[in-house]
Amino acid sequence: MTTGIRLLAIDLDDTLLRDDNTVSAYTKDILKAAQVEGIEVLIATGRMYQTAEPVGKALGIGDVPMVLYSGGLVQCIESGRKLYEKTIPLATARKVLTMAKERDWYIQAYVDDVLYVHHETEFSKSYEKATGATAVYIGDALYDLDGEPNKLLIIEEPAVIDTISRTLHEDMGSELAIVRSKRHFLELNPPQTSKGEALHFMAQRLGVPTEAMVAFGNSENDISMLEEAGHAIAVANAEEMVKAVADEVCRSNEDDGVAHWVATHVLGRNEA
Repeated sequence: MTTGIRLLAIDLDDTLLRDDNTVSAYTKDILKAAQVEGIEVLIATGRMYQTAEPVGKALGIGDVPMVLYSGGLVQCIESGRKLYEKTIPLATARKVLTMAKERDWYIQAYVDDVLYVHHETEFSKSYEKATGATAVYIGDALYDLDGEPNKLLIIEEPAVIDTISRTLHEDMGSELAIVRSKRHFLELNPPQTSKGEALHFMAQRLGVPTEAMVAFGNSENDISMLEEAGHAIAVANAEEMVKAVADEVCRSNEDDGVAHWVATHVLGRNEA
């Protein structure tokens, strides 16, 4: 049993959530049991509030803060109260959007919890289905946004994303935080933004020391959070780069890996 744990920071997609975008009753029970023991539960996701809020409410863990946009926003599940927010400077966002237009990259923008897309494509339909988001199609107005976005997201085939990532790191690496959240998702966030930074902010706010935090993740955008926490756990289905920085590997997202680890190592239950 890992003693002294006071905060659990948990990624959603492919970590806490099963592949069908649901959470088991067992996982919900374990998270609530952890809260009863006085342990903070912090959801940390690349999602927007619109698509994270239903999942947060379904967990039944109360009006706790969620880290959204891979660290760019901390917002409470039920009340929607914002505790922390960073946005991409408009000039920077427009520069990227112009590059996307010229090079025919699929890109979507998140402004004030609205998902903006140029026009409906297979990528946009797949994203809406997977996350429950509702896209607003605005044509070329996408390339001339009025508001600063919380995040820009490029969706392409993995090989194409590799090329785009190299290009953006070379041209915009000092102006954006660029990280993958899935093999075909490239997130563009405000500079110096990460789940690790947001976890640091929340830990200071709650008075929780590094050694009392456990972080769970599966993808590149979780690495900063795993490095920030005293205990870093990768799910079995995590990318190899994530497993490389983790202290342990638990069961997969499909096998309630997070919940089983918490039950055994935090709550002291005898799990098979």
